[in-house]
Amino acid sequence: MLKRVGTAIFVLLLVIPATAQQWKLKRIEGVLGIGTTNVYSDLGGAPNASSLLFIKDITFRSTRPSIYGGIRYRVNPRTSVKTSFIYGFSKTSDFEGSRNEARSFSSVTQLFELSANYEYYLIPEFKIMRSAAMFNRRGMINDYSRLGLYVFTGLAGTMFWPELDLPDARPGDEYRDKMGITGAVPVGAGFKVIISDKWMLGYEIGYRQSFSDFLDGFKSPWSKRWDGYWISSINLVFRIPTSRRGIPIFLDSSWKRARF
Repeated sequence: MLKRVGTAIFVLLLVIPATAQQWKLKRIEGVLGIGTTNVYSDLGGAPNASSLLFIKDITFRSTRPSIYGGIRYRVNPRTSVKTSFIYGFSKTSDFEGSRNEARSFSSVTQLFELSANYEYYLIPEFKIMRSAAMFNRRGMINDYSRLGLYVFTGLAGTMFWPELDLPDARPGDEYRDKMGITGAVPVGAGFKVIISDKWMLGYEIGYRQSFSDFLDGFKSPWSKRWDGYWISSINLVFRIPTSRRGIPIFLDSSWKRARF
């Protein structure tokens, strides 16, 4: 009897640390998604120019698609860093009902964004459990939740190509109908729904404040803000198995030696 109890305790001491650190074997995630792009600039705009982060300027007629890809690395159960690449394009115009409808300017802008973001999880995917909570009547339970909720910020570099349509150019306005490069600060939020140990579905939305006033190729003399843009995306997320050293298994030489 004592021998069995001792064996059970020994196995438990080995299993609990391994289970508590399962997130270390799931550090890396790949992300692919499609979504929308909305550019906020000197063209168009809601009648009230003071809207919070220009949310009122997001309209169906100005919304265009985007393509999203990224790699996420989990630092600990509550924080991650992510590198992402986004392509999107958006149309801005002085449509009827906008604050500049009499001007009738329009622009189509293509964007390429490369960003590095820091993510903090308000609801972590991986449960932080005490040893007693790792088991139920059926045995050991998994260490991940069904939902992850996070906020993020970071830095981005953006290349953009505006194409302007200006019926009547006016003195005092500035135009740059050519490729440009600018920095941007992303800020936003997202969530992930866990489907299985390897697959998740996610949604992310974020605003980018650029350091340029020419995302649409146009700057009016009374412009007081740099241009910005919104990106949203529905994502398919997959976990890439990693070794205990935080390296993808297929790249870890020690894992290859142990296997073969």
